[in-house]
Amino acid sequence: MIDPREKEILFEEAPGYMEGEKKESSRVIDPREKQRVFEEAMARHDGWLAVMARNNAPPDSSEDLEQAIRIAFWESLDAYDCESSRLDTWFFSVARNTTKEFRRKNERMRKGDEAADPNPVLVEQDPDVLSILEEFAGMLGELDRQVFKMYLDCLSYAEMSAALGVDEVNLRKRISRIKEQFKARYKG
Repeated sequence: MIDPREKEILFEEAPGYMEGEKKESSRVIDPREKQRVFEEAMARHDGWLAVMARNNAPPDSSEDLEQAIRIAFWESLDAYDCESSRLDTWFFSVARNTTKEFRRKNERMRKGDEAADPNPVLVEQDPDVLSILEEFAGMLGELDRQVFKMYLDCLSYAEMSAALGVDEVNLRKRISRIKEQFKARYKG
């Protein structure tokens, strides 16, 4: 955690866009403290990062997504303005955007694989709990699927809200509707 007394050491004034241009003062992370701030953020959000990767990447690519998020966050720290947003919010935004890009790339690769082998062999599975949850998650829209998987991973409403950019009241309503859909489909 950053000690408030160290704040003046950690941040420096950012230059304006053009010489002579007057811009409201913004504060960016001092390059000398970038490593420490990065390590603290990673330690604080390591569990969430693993959940995000597991929920949004194929099983064999989740570590790749985690690494992509870490790299994107490291690179984005140079542009981080501590007065316009909290570091946690910045981290979640970078993670969300990196995840979306990663999923787009994987979708393009998957479509290319399907074009090469249009008749993949499907393996029959027993209808166990995991396959039921995966089947249900596959029927949901992208945002509802992410909310559902985060809910299953026991993330708090605050964590989900920060990660998805959706307010907590909306999340509670979404989760309630998702539960109703699940019960209607699998209970009867």
